[in-house]
Amino acid sequence: MIPYIINMMLCAALLYVIYLFVLEKEIMHHFKRVYLLGSLVFSIVVPLLTIDIFVPKISENLQFLYASFVEPENMEIQTSSSQIITQPAINYYLIILLAYITVTAFFVLRFLKNILKIFLYGKNNFSIKYYDAKIILISEKLVPHSFLKYIFVNKDDYENNRIAEEIIIHEFAHVKQKHSLDIIFAEMLISFFWFNPVFYLFRNKIKQNHEFLADLAVIKSNKNIKHYQTILLNTINQKSNILLTSNFNYLITKKRLIMMTKTTSKTRALCKQFAIVPVLIAAICIFSSKTIAQNVTSILPQQTGGNVDETSLQEIETVETNDEFILASANVNSKPLVTENDDFQNSDTVKNTKRITASVKEKDAIPFAMVEKKPKFQDGDLNLFRTWFNKQITYPTDAAKDSIQGKVILQFTVDEKGNVKDVIVLKSVSVSLDAECLRVMNLSPKWTPGKQKDGKPVDVTLQFPVVFQLQ
Repeated sequence: MIPYIINMMLCAALLYVIYLFVLEKEIMHHFKRVYLLGSLVFSIVVPLLTIDIFVPKISENLQFLYASFVEPENMEIQTSSSQIITQPAINYYLIILLAYITVTAFFVLRFLKNILKIFLYGKNNFSIKYYDAKIILISEKLVPHSFLKYIFVNKDDYENNRIAEEIIIHEFAHVKQKHSLDIIFAEMLISFFWFNPVFYLFRNKIKQNHEFLADLAVIKSNKNIKHYQTILLNTINQKSNILLTSNFNYLITKKRLIMMTKTTSKTRALCKQFAIVPVLIAAICIFSSKTIAQNVTSILPQQTGGNVDETSLQEIETVETNDEFILASANVNSKPLVTENDDFQNSDTVKNTKRITASVKEKDAIPFAMVEKKPKFQDGDLNLFRTWFNKQITYPTDAAKDSIQGKVILQFTVDEKGNVKDVIVLKSVSVSLDAECLRVMNLSPKWTPGKQKDGKPVDVTLQFPVVFQLQ
């Protein structure tokens, strides 16, 4: 959660800086409106995205990797003692959660209170039809402002013609262009993401851009810019006490007055808009989550008892994700670990393994690397079997609780009928992890059996490491 919050804030800050230096001074207010609202959504969504990155890598030193799980003397049973985790007296997570709920409830209630206040103003006071809007006459002294279809003005000023027509046109532009929906959207986001200071800055820029749009509407209807600027300056000291409304004198600054006389060429505006595209792409790459897959492919070294041709390949894939558990599996096409000259059946590893596996019958199975026609899993290669295996396997709860992790190495035989049998654990980590691997292996569907040159199906032995890693 903390990485998400940090990425969200940084992404919003980047988009806000781009707005300040690239877009704010340009007369392209409709595009800026879309950009400001889109930036809020973009900064929330992008950190939730996951990008898969596949990085091919060729192993230059496979001898050590191969020996680490092929040589019997290097195989040691990895045991993990249970760790007693003492629960802290104070549950800080619960305190933070309650604090978030409390503050969020405050913002939501305040938002609803302001909405209700505005509607009560519209319902309890006299109104006048003005095109698609309603002018609400309020007895108290206030600056003209608008919200949804309502334009609020002082009753005495309106009846005595002290409110210029330009002011009404300005407020009607807010109504017609539905600026209130932008403010409602921004306020709702702030109610739930109140801890992000950049969102408050975006809200201010959204309101300011609304004023630019409304000013532009007035200027199009009345070409006397200086007269309109004078009206603006005459209302500079008036204030409104309603937070959600669009106020006529909101942020009357030198920048707003200059905007009325400034122009932006279509070419310049188009270049500015296209300049945003690489920024958005970069933001996605920087602030999204990443899943990195690294494939290592190389030819096994020459082994005792014969040469291994180039079809004997070892494919190892490690996977890093943002999930709590990482399951990385590998498909190993190599000479069998146990040969006629090895006294491997008497090793400590196998003795401990036999607690959870059946005895392996002595059988003349052919190593995967030596069989002429390789066995196939559901008419696919070993990568298809790896994919199927990863979908079936789960991290045992007790092992995760005790922080047990490591590499379990399995050996199994695909017999002449395509059945998976003689599954044993060559390298053990813990009973639960070993048992989970055996459980999944025993669920394996039938394979297409391997064959020799004469086309006769034969038993083929394979080895298969499974890495359990907590993160």
